[in-house]
Amino acid sequence: MNDGFLGVLRLAFVALQNISFTVLVGALLSDTWLSRSTSRWQTRVSWHLLLTLRMGSFTAIVSSAVAFWIHCALMSESSLVDAGPAVRSMLMETSFGHAWLAGAAASLVVLILSLAQSGHPIRFKPAIWLGLASVAMSRSHAGHPVDAGVLSFPVWVDWLHMLAISVWAGLVLVTTYIVVPRMFNAPVTERANSVVFVQSLSYTATLALVILFITGAYSGWRGVNSPESLVTSSYGQVLLLKFVLVLIAAALGGHNRFFEMPRLLASLRGAQREATVHPLKRFAAVLHAESVVLAGVLVAAAVLASSPLPGTT
Repeated sequence: MNDGFLGVLRLAFVALQNISFTVLVGALLSDTWLSRSTSRWQTRVSWHLLLTLRMGSFTAIVSSAVAFWIHCALMSESSLVDAGPAVRSMLMETSFGHAWLAGAAASLVVLILSLAQSGHPIRFKPAIWLGLASVAMSRSHAGHPVDAGVLSFPVWVDWLHMLAISVWAGLVLVTTYIVVPRMFNAPVTERANSVVFVQSLSYTATLALVILFITGAYSGWRGVNSPESLVTSSYGQVLLLKFVLVLIAAALGGHNRFFEMPRLLASLRGAQREATVHPLKRFAAVLHAESVVLAGVLVAAAVLASSPLPGTT
């Protein structure tokens, strides 16, 4: 294996970690909203959300560990098999290793908490949220913002940016593939709960998008430093691609918010179950397209985190 292949492999696992983390956030938020009422349908959906939380926790910690191992192999110019000493050195002697170790410990806590329950809804939410916030902070300290110092303003902005994109993308992914498919079979008694869920999804995603734009503008400009670097550097070009993808996803979300959601909410408040099917299908189709675009945003974020800033190479 050459460095080029290992570099691509590392990016793939970082992207998988990004997606897994966002799914954890989306599953927790979705379960919080759905658990406002108790029913057999809600219990079944909560069970699927708990399974999603468990799989996401496991995938996040494994992908993070593999990406870290590959990073150490690349830095030491050794093979994966011979990278053990480099991994130990990185963990014990570098701030990057310390940040990764703190994030791995927090991820392990989230995994343990997800496995230590079988009831519905998901329990230990405050502790899980604290663990996820710690994981995000550790990742901010393992990236470019830490150049300004530990717990510096750029680190906090990056942390908030990461949580914002995780809320938006996580909600879209979980709603698209877990919640909405089960809304088609939801009993009439769940209509009010479905209305609250759709409204909460829209309002929260909108707030996350606003925070994402503000924090992204600050971090992006700090990274490229000049309009020229935005166009000529590989970092700037990937940043532009990420921005375009965010705009596309925002346009899709806006379409759902202003066109499809009013029709869906009106049908959910109606008396006929059949009248809900068509609006829900249209709403789900737009969500599906938005989820694909947001997955691209998370991949672009992985590339940015692994790329040198303009002028540093």
